[in-house]
Amino acid sequence: MKILVVDDQRSVRRLIVQILGALEEVLVIEAAGVAAALAAVERSTPDLALLDIRLSATPGDRGGLDLLRELRAKLPALPVVMVTAASEIDSIRAAMRLGATDYVLKDELSPELLLPIIQGIRERIALRGEVVRLRARVDRTEGLSAIVGATPAMDRVRDLVRRVADADATVLIRGETGVGKELVARTIHELSPRRDMPFLAINCSALPHALMESLIFGHERGAFTGAGARAKGQFELAGKGTVLLDEIAEMPLDLQVKLLRVIEDRTFRPLGASKEMPLSARLLVATHADLERRIQEGRFRQDLFFRVNVIAIHVPPLSEREGDIPDLVHALASDLPRKLRFSEDAMAWLMSRRWPGNVRELRNVIERVSILAELDLVTKEVLESLASDRSPVAFLSQIERLVAAVLSAPADQGSKLVILERAMVQQAIEACGGNMSAAARLLGTERKLLGRRWQRFSEGALPDLDDDD
Repeated sequence: MKILVVDDQRSVRRLIVQILGALEEVLVIEAAGVAAALAAVERSTPDLALLDIRLSATPGDRGGLDLLRELRAKLPALPVVMVTAASEIDSIRAAMRLGATDYVLKDELSPELLLPIIQGIRERIALRGEVVRLRARVDRTEGLSAIVGATPAMDRVRDLVRRVADADATVLIRGETGVGKELVARTIHELSPRRDMPFLAINCSALPHALMESLIFGHERGAFTGAGARAKGQFELAGKGTVLLDEIAEMPLDLQVKLLRVIEDRTFRPLGASKEMPLSARLLVATHADLERRIQEGRFRQDLFFRVNVIAIHVPPLSEREGDIPDLVHALASDLPRKLRFSEDAMAWLMSRRWPGNVRELRNVIERVSILAELDLVTKEVLESLASDRSPVAFLSQIERLVAAVLSAPADQGSKLVILERAMVQQAIEACGGNMSAAARLLGTERKLLGRRWQRFSEGALPDLDDDD
């Protein structure tokens, strides 16, 4: 911490320097007058200034108030403590009006008086620096800079996010699984006037029908079997914040009807309630599905589509923006404790690779390399050994080891086939970010079948082995 001490009396400066010597990591810069003080400021910006109000006994000479004005013009955030005599009360008032932080009396200069003032200012400076760092972190993680990419497609995404942030219109965010639709939604929220309110995301593909309605709208006590107390839904909990309905294409038709009314009337009714409640939150929706095709198939309401498609933002897949992969790799790696470096051939390998899981898959690869790579410099060979798809022989070998481990488990754990199925279903849903359709494709089964199985698992009922649904 650099402290500028300005006083025309050398004895006073020496006393102040002696008192400040009790503080750690403090550099004191002395000046006897206005000109010397301003020259010192030009050479090195201080963190704090201690100014004598009367710098000269000669009438007409520039004093501490004049210096305070100039420092305020040059360094508006600089804390300034005035050093004065008790008889100069009018000058003290003038200094405080000019922006002085505090004052001390020369007759009372002591460590007990001055050090607490300095320490308090020091803590405020540290806190201000922490706020600046936190704001930079928020901007990096949830601001526009979090939407990484310099391609024209990503420029359009950022431009739309910036333009819609202050509006209250419903936004439809479209894109393949893993492209970062929720990140776009969070960025809209963080740039909006609602940024200090909650942001709540609901994945419609990860919830059974009965739980989805209660989670979104809430319920009153006795609304259904097991509803022993009133529960607030996400619409109510969000307050004046933002609610993201992710994978809205998976919402059942009867709930689509209720959602349409919510959007049109800006009110909702919890299950079992007799009165409507106002919706104060902003709604954002997202999906990877082809909604126009769902409408033709009768699986998505056309009137709801018109209501949610007020503003559409399409987040392109990685296959359409290979040029963004280096920036994404560096951004993802910078969030990890280990500082990785990627060789040119490694980056070329990453750019040439297909990424069906988009940014989510790329993140998983970077995290895996960060954990398993022996060196901080990542080469093509390292990526090929750690990130490439495994061979069929290795895959079958891994499956055999897994089966052997399950079969060796105690018999009192229940049906091992059912336990294994439940684990596979849960892992698939988590790997796909709660997207039931993607999880069904990953498992090689139908989405409806997977949904029924998962609902039974969620309700605590294990299906029979011969239950083919």
